This record gives sequence, C-alpha cells and structure tokens, in this order.
Amino acid sequence: MEILFVGGTIITVDSDNRFPEAVAVRNGKIIGVGSLGETQSLLSDGHQTVDLKGKYLLPGLIDAHSHPLWAAKTRGAPVVDVRAETVPTYQAVLSKIKRRVAVAEPNEHLIFFGLDAQLHPDMESPTRALLDEIAPHNPIGIQTSNCHALYMNSKGFEVCGIDENTPTPTGSIIERDSAGRPSGKIAEAITWSALETFYTAWGDQRLNDQFKASICEFIQNGITTVTEHLYMPFYKAYYQSALNQGLSLPRVAAYQQATTADMQVENLSMGDDRLWMAGVKIHADGSPLIGNIWLSQPYLETETTLERMNLKPGHTGSVNYPQEFFEKMVRTYFAQGWQMTIHTQGDRTIDMVLDLVETILSETPRDDHRFRLEHCALMREDQIIRAQELGVLCSFFINHITHWGAPIEDALFGPERAAHYMPAGTAVKYGMKISLHADTPMTDPSGLELMQAAITRKAGDGRCLGQDECLDVMTALKSVTIDAAYQIGMEDKLGSITSGKHADFVILDQDVFQCDPNELSKINIHATYLAGELVWHNGL
Repeated sequence: MEILFVGGTIITVDSDNRFPEAVAVRNGKIIGVGSLGETQSLLSDGHQTVDLKGKYLLPGLIDAHSHPLWAAKTRGAPVVDVRAETVPTYQAVLSKIKRRVAVAEPNEHLIFFGLDAQLHPDMESPTRALLDEIAPHNPIGIQTSNCHALYMNSKGFEVCGIDENTPTPTGSIIERDSAGRPSGKIAEAITWSALETFYTAWGDQRLNDQFKASICEFIQNGITTVTEHLYMPFYKAYYQSALNQGLSLPRVAAYQQATTADMQVENLSMGDDRLWMAGVKIHADGSPLIGNIWLSQPYLETETTLERMNLKPGHTGSVNYPQEFFEKMVRTYFAQGWQMTIHTQGDRTIDMVLDLVETILSETPRDDHRFRLEHCALMREDQIIRAQELGVLCSFFINHITHWGAPIEDALFGPERAAHYMPAGTAVKYGMKISLHADTPMTDPSGLELMQAAITRKAGDGRCLGQDECLDVMTALKSVTIDAAYQIGMEDKLGSITSGKHADFVILDQDVFQCDPNELSKINIHATYLAGELVWHNGL
C-alpha cells in the first residue's frame, strides 16, 4: 500500500528536515519526506492520498515506561476504582468497599484500586482486623494508587498463601504483628505476585477483554510505541493473542522484571518490530508516596507522613535489596548484554546504583550500554552530571508533579526539594536525552499530558514546582518521540518522520508550538497511524 500525506503542517522532529510539504509511505515504511513533487514521484499512480486539511502530522508518540497488560489488570470490573479523583475521601472509600462486599458472591475475589495517603485526606492504613470485619467471607485487597502496596484481609492472605510461617521474600515487605502474623500490608514484589492470585481467579476472558481496552486507550492518545516495564514470561501468550487477532497493538518494548539473578530472559521478537525484549528491569527502591525510598535527607514530619503513611520521625527509608544481592542481579543481566533499567527514586539509591555502574563499566566497558534510571524523583544535580558522564539515561515520571505536586511540596519534602523533584530540566541542561512517562496504570496514558506537565510543572492546585526545571516545547516533544526512541534503542526506526523509519504517525488539530502550554493535554487527536495503517480516527 502506498500513501501520500499532504495538505497540512508536518512536524518531523528531524532536525535535518523539519517542516516538509509531504510524506510518502510504502508498505508501512516512510520512503520520502520533502516537497510535494519529490515525494509524489516516489509513488505509483494508484497511491492513496491523505489530505491533512490543515492539521498537524507528527511522529507517533512513545511512552518509555508503561505497563499495558498490567494496566488492563487494574482497570474495569471486578476491580473497583477508588482513586481520589473518583472517591475523594477515605471514609467514602470504606463505604464503597462495604457496598461492593454486600453484593459479592460467596468467596468472590475483590480488588479496590487507588488508595492514596496523599490525596485521601482522612486516610488511615486499613488493618487486617478492619478488613476482616468488613469482609469476613471474601478475599479482598486494597491496592495503593502508586501500585507498590496492598492491604488484605484474612481471606486474602489465605488465598495468596501468606501466613506467619511465610518468609518475607528478598525485595518485599510483609508487615507483621508481635507474633509474626501478617497485619494487613504487604509491599513491593510480593504485592504483584499476590495480585496475580486475584487476577487468575477472574479468568482469562476478563483480562483479554480489558487488554483490548488498554491497548485502545494508548492508540486513541496517539501513542504508537510503549514499554511493558514489568514483563513476565506468561505475558507472552496475551501479546501473541493480540497480534494473532490483528488488534491495533502499539509497538511494545518489553523489559523483564528481575527479582533474582537466575531468571531466564527470552530473546523475544515478534512481527515487524511489534514486540521485542529490550532489557531487564530491577526495582532498587519503592515509591516516595509510601516511604520506601532511600534518602539523604528525611521526609518532613507532617500529618501525612506520620499518621497516614505511618513513618517515624527522621525517616530516610531504605533500598529493596541487600546491596550484594542487588549487585549480583545487575552484574548477571548486564553481562548477558541486556539493557538495564533500574527503578530509582531516592537520591541515596541513585548514588548506590551509579557507584555500581561506574564499577561495572570500569571492569567490562561497553560503549553503548544505555543504562537507564527509571522515575528519578529526588535525583540531585551532581548525580545528573555523573550519570551523563557515565552514559546513564533518565526517564522521568513527570506526572508526579501534576497529580501529587502539592503534597510533595507541603507534606513530603518541602519547597527546596520539590523545586527539583523529577529534575528533567537539569538533565537536559547537561545534554542528556531524556524521556517522560506516565507509568500507566499509575496515571493514564497521554503523551500530550506528559509534555504539558514537563513544560509547566503545574500541580493540581496551579502552583509551579520549580520553574528552572521546565522544558521548552521542542525538548518536551522530543522526550516523547525521538529521544524516547533512543532510550529504547530504536532511534533508527522510530521517533521521527524520516525516510526508512516506520510510518507511525499522530494527527493533531492544533500546533503544539502555538498552543497555550496549559492546554496541551486538551488538543484533539484526530488520527493514529501504525505502520501506515489508520488504526484510530476521530472525525478526520
């Protein structure tokens, strides 16, 4: 199939050819970008013409850290949405849980997603005893909005096989009473394995249906490439099924989750760059929003930290793994040649990781390792300089600013640290190719929302957290296109409208360079093309 795109503004994100007249596509690849005469001459007489009608053609957007299949698990019935944007108080959350339990089938497994110590102003940590009182006969779990922790009742612990005799897996947390009995809360890796018990009980059909909805949400937002940053081997069947059904699946770079040093990483590659194993992910620490990150300066002592998060005064957190255990994992998968992506939020965690990277590279140099730090909430300027010198990249979870900005400043870290929270501007200042991400399901997918967050750094109440860290429009656009492509090792195939690359496009009805930065996320997406195929449209 041959297509000519013409009649609008083409923003290539290619510095050598920024605003051409037309783009020629053949069999899903871009074969020409330039003047109308040049591009038209490359096509046969029977080619299709897409008249942009004055709209704006851009490369398909890339979310460099997401979880499409995991997002499917957390959305849609029987999962009950209790995020603060839906249910604004903790008491209302408990009421919603009680109403759902009241109509539950015997032994029906129930998950409630979105409990939030920062945004549910009256939150208390649900205890096992409280949840037993609410739901004595049904396994229930309440997952935090940051996805790192889960509260369960006795039936929940029972079906998950967790009791007083269960050892705490390395890299996980099981809170216990004085007798060693789980008291309600678990966190990190054991959370995700426990949740699989609930998901499995609901059957494959539910997940397959919700996976289609998850895929569609990315595509409707103009996102043509994503990552599966918590990939596990059994995910393959779901992705293979989606491809076999011909679903409009975004391109997926998989990063397999490592919790030990002896897992097998499949050298996965499906379709024409549709799904591939890009690397390995390790959680070095947890979430700033539950307190399990490692800091050089403690959390503030506020009602949020002391009462809702149950942190002790002077709390500076810790890492997930003993250092020797963590180092063995990183060394193992780095030696196998995989790109390493390390979840790092606290600055002391980042010091630990950079120390290890420097040691490994001195022992076994690799010119193009593209070692990545994920999220990077409290990364210091000196660490950014050091990372850049080591060739380490940063992917910023910039939506923390828009969703949790006010409590980050007022309740967790104070104005000075909040002004450089997710320091994307500093990273760019020192020449780093950064990416931005929504970490879906923690926040919903939208490349334009990521751009808006990075350009304005405005919290929900309108305050700007750190004007010096704001990005310009082009840099923000590159962070969800060509620089994101670089971070997943695909800059030669994705991320710009350039001859030889995949014909993945998004069509917008406004110019991102002329739009009010505070309105970027509201720009209407008219169409999404994947490999030259129209996979979604809205009135084009």
